Amino acid sequence: MAKQKKQYTVVENAGYERECDVRSFGSFSDAIKWRDSYYLDDEVESLHVQIAADLPDGSRTYEY
Repeated sequence: MAKQKKQYTVVENAGYERECDVRSFGSFSDAIKWRDSYYLDDEVESLHVQIAADLPDGSRTYEY
């Protein structure tokens, strides 16, 4: 079985009810670039957009 790689996922409503994964990337910098091109600054705050690290063991963290 191949080792699963870490993914970085753009998440709306991060940490709140109705948390929603939007799009995943293989690198943190790609996730940031996409987020910054897709959302306006005030949308990042009002929609609680964060980047989550999806770890190979199946867990998720916003701290890295």
